[in-house]
Amino acid sequence: MSSDVLEKRYRMLLRAYPADYRRERADELIDTLIGDEPTTRRWPSAREAASLVRGGLRVYGGGAAPRPTAVLFWQGIHLGAIAVLALGALIGLDDIIEAFQFGGLSDPLTVLRNQGIHEIVLIAALVALVAGRARTAAVLAVTAAVVPTVISQYLFLNGLPQWWAPVVAAPLIVLGLRRPADVPPAPRANAVLVTAGILALHLIPAGGLRMADAGPRIVVAVMVVAGIAAFLWVATADQRLLIAVVPTLLLGTLHQLDNSGLTGELLRRPDALPSLVVAVLMAVVAVVSTRQRQRTRA
Repeated sequence: MSSDVLEKRYRMLLRAYPADYRRERADELIDTLIGDEPTTRRWPSAREAASLVRGGLRVYGGGAAPRPTAVLFWQGIHLGAIAVLALGALIGLDDIIEAFQFGGLSDPLTVLRNQGIHEIVLIAALVALVAGRARTAAVLAVTAAVVPTVISQYLFLNGLPQWWAPVVAAPLIVLGLRRPADVPPAPRANAVLVTAGILALHLIPAGGLRMADAGPRIVVAVMVVAGIAAFLWVATADQRLLIAVVPTLLLGTLHQLDNSGLTGELLRRPDALPSLVVAVLMAVVAVVSTRQRQRTRA
């Protein structure tokens, strides 16, 4: 009875793996984990649970694919395009709510012209890309960058991050149309989860570290460290996240570059250049480590 309960719990953990992988190897993994000897254990160890979850993340990230580097690159840029559109839509929605809170209700048409049209087209591009309509998403991303700017230059003149989102996403979507036939598309549900993880990373309240009171500052510091650690724990297993997060980090740098003027001023801004450096380093680490694993496996 104990072994039956243990097996059931192992199989629950194996849901971290893609369905096809489970169908092919679940029984083999269960036999390896439980072994032939009778056991009184009813729960997997914490180490086994963490290893199984990370193993599932690696499989989703292409670790078991014939060409893991290709999966990393092509699925990574697809996920990056989704993530940057989602982040742009989230920032835009937050700004629209703020605009209505501070006088926008007296002139809703101005809010719609300055921000609303862009938000609607941006969300449409995001929905199309998640639905697998990459060509439609590419057209909508270009439309989101051009048409609302023709109607109102509010977002463009202020260099707001949501204006940059379709500008960054459009070439990624177009490049993704050239994905090789032997590289599968990122599973839709997995793409949504990856995007949610990247958005959660950007929602970590790092700005709270500037608060004067020591107590809240310590709490925020703990939240920041824990959030980044959790993201890196997942991203070092599913390294597509290290590619996908790059465009979202670049939004902040492009926003600061657009508003800082001289390069010297940009370099003095603590929230601009580090994002660019971190983005480049993460991309390099992801590609190099994946290629090394591929050589080792070969």
